[in-house]
Amino acid sequence: MVLTVLIPSAVLLTIYILFLRKKNLDEKMLKVLGVIVFIGYSLQLWYRLPLDRTVALKGGPLSPFMTVVVVIVRWLTGALALVGISSPFFKSKSFKNIMIFISPFVLLLNLIFFKQNNIAYFGEQSLFFTEARFYAILAMLIALSVETGILILNLKKLPTRREVGKMFLVFFLLLPTMFPQAGLRIFFGRLGSVTNDFTLVHRLTVYFSFLIMPVIYIFMKNESMDNKRLLLVVLSISSVFQFLYVKRDGLAGLPFHLCNTALFLMLISFVFKSKSTFYFNYFVNVLGALCAIILPNISEDAFTLGSVGFWYNHIYAFILPILAVALGVFPRPVFKMMRSAILIFTIYFVSMMIVNAWFNNYTKVDYFFLYSDFLARKFPFAHDIRDNNILYFTGGDLVFKFYWLYNLLIYIGFIILMFLAWAVYDYLFKVADAHGALRMKLKKDRMDILQLRKELRGRPLTEPLNLEGVNMIKIENFTKIYGNAKKPAVEDFSLEVYSGEVFGFIGHNGAGKSTTIKSLVGIQSITSGRMEIAGYDIAKQPIEAKLRIGYVSDNHAVYERLTGREYINYVADLYLVPQEERDERIEKYVRMFNLEHAIDNEIKSYSHGMRQKIVVIASLIHNPKVWILDEPLTGLDPMSSYQIKKCMREHADNGNIVFFSSHVIEVVEKICDRIAIISDGKLQGIYRLDDLKEEGISLEELYMRHAKEQWA
Repeated sequence: MVLTVLIPSAVLLTIYILFLRKKNLDEKMLKVLGVIVFIGYSLQLWYRLPLDRTVALKGGPLSPFMTVVVVIVRWLTGALALVGISSPFFKSKSFKNIMIFISPFVLLLNLIFFKQNNIAYFGEQSLFFTEARFYAILAMLIALSVETGILILNLKKLPTRREVGKMFLVFFLLLPTMFPQAGLRIFFGRLGSVTNDFTLVHRLTVYFSFLIMPVIYIFMKNESMDNKRLLLVVLSISSVFQFLYVKRDGLAGLPFHLCNTALFLMLISFVFKSKSTFYFNYFVNVLGALCAIILPNISEDAFTLGSVGFWYNHIYAFILPILAVALGVFPRPVFKMMRSAILIFTIYFVSMMIVNAWFNNYTKVDYFFLYSDFLARKFPFAHDIRDNNILYFTGGDLVFKFYWLYNLLIYIGFIILMFLAWAVYDYLFKVADAHGALRMKLKKDRMDILQLRKELRGRPLTEPLNLEGVNMIKIENFTKIYGNAKKPAVEDFSLEVYSGEVFGFIGHNGAGKSTTIKSLVGIQSITSGRMEIAGYDIAKQPIEAKLRIGYVSDNHAVYERLTGREYINYVADLYLVPQEERDERIEKYVRMFNLEHAIDNEIKSYSHGMRQKIVVIASLIHNPKVWILDEPLTGLDPMSSYQIKKCMREHADNGNIVFFSSHVIEVVEKICDRIAIISDGKLQGIYRLDDLKEEGISLEELYMRHAKEQWA
């Protein structure tokens, strides 16, 4: 009987070599063979096999040893069939290598144990050549043989050691997807436990259902999109094969249960890239499968065909749609897709109500648990609702019974669960986005550090990148564009400020002063250009640069529930200021700003001027090389303003840099050594105050001249 496989395979390969090989029809032929394998494997299912009656290697048509061998051969053949079906449609080296190097071994096992396989399938006394599925098996084996032969004939080079390892790994990972459902009972007999009511085996199965998704995701996330689609197609084919493994008799055996329907819809979704069927699965069937996993309708031993098949079906229905979105094979759904999913679900729900009422005239059926009291047993209050609200219709000899209120409540409850599921999806999407952004940030940080080490040429990371700029602020060609704005907030701005200077930065409201300062202190990013603080690049060495900055913002934001002393100590901790130094400076500045009476009160009780003084003290607590103030004198009384101006001058005279912005020209003119004028995001000029005085030009006149030129 082995010749029934060998002769047709040899004839077809000979025809291929003599007539078809030169016509470049390999791809089309392989796809046709893949379809034949799918049809052949499908047609051999949906039967009760004599082998599956075996319990703990006893009571079957074969000896214990031969039973083990045949189950393993069937198992390997199922996994090979998956590869043979999908390999022609995808460019997977591992799948092609499986067909070239593993397939001959599996096919040889099928030929060696051909007789035993037939006994396992048809029984010892059966005339199996009269069975239609015998020819389905033959067609599958012949198609696999020819497909393998074509790939071997077209092999151009042997795979590398790495490719061989990956081939065996992929085939090994495929094996669980095609494990014969009767295998556990055949090998081990009954487990003695049922997978329901949260028994240990039920809990373990639930844990597995949730944990397998992240495992697959981690394994596949960096694979190509083609390989991701291949995975989902293979798993969806496997899910259909596993559903068809168990023969279901009569009307009750039709795949109308929600999760059974889902298996076929998923196959359509992944093979034909159908979005409508996919998102119905995503919104509806995942939820249905989850409910079935948590509350399974199983009363059989865990190792029986019905129990194993139940878990294969529902785990597939649960994980595949989620994986498809997580891996990016299908885009994330938007909320409006929920409407179409609800519409399709409504049609399905009403259809199942009618089908249940109709079919129960002939046999017991319970699609979506709308007819029996399965759900009512889980929720005792529902019994009265179910039994006391029934509609009857008759048609000829048929009686149509509808538990209308009970079904309506199930429908409403499921819709509510769909919206809750959407909320969970939406939250998980946001978490995934946040983690993705974090991973990208960490990756960028690592790359930035490597680049920084290269630029430092062996010097420590704590040293300034530009050794010549240790006593200055340096801004080169700085440009900042917010979002999708067409016009830059600041454009091509360059400036140098040196130690010992109080440098004024003036311009009208909206000129670009705060934008420049926020980028200079590292609060916001730089679109283009370069900024340095004491030789440290603010983009490449942000921590070191910020340690040398004292910053007074224009909004004077503080933690109001802290006392003034607590807030200053908090900032001192951030800058790693030793306790002795901070105590000395706190005492100095508290006395300077006359805050002795308020320093230990909560900041929320402070006036505007007092808050500003606390912010100033906090910005000076680490004695920064560069002190940057954004509109520091706005809203202050004359005494407070005088104290801060005095402090600015003193800090600069100690060899530091003071850089502050203002639109009050009189203040700038009194305390600054140099100034820069900015208008409409562009630098208008840099001037020394002493030079302007010698030329008899007031700062106000100069500013107005630039303003008129800009606005002309």
